[in-house]
Amino acid sequence: KPDTSVLLSEKEKGLVQLLADFANIVKQAGEEYNISLIANYVYDLAKEYNQFYHDFPILREENTALRDFRLLLSKNIASIIKRGMSLLGIEVPERM
Repeated sequence: KPDTSVLLSEKEKGLVQLLADFANIVKQAGEEYNISLIANYVYDLAKEYNQFYHDFPILREENTALRDFRLLLSKNIASIIKRGMSLLGIEVPERM
């Protein structure tokens, strides 16, 4: 379990918030019969994570609590992207 006393960057906080929005996006897409909401959400999440991955070290992070948090964040983002793509009827490979 990651140390919750770690100070997060604004980018990390934004990604956590974006993850938290997933259920509401799926609900809204169902209510409005608008699957493009899920497609746009998954695209935005992937784009934000790509920028995060470029800007912040994960495995090279020296602070173990922060490294553990970033690994868990990465795992959760991968899971949400996979679930979102599944809702769109798109299979995601295990590894790229």
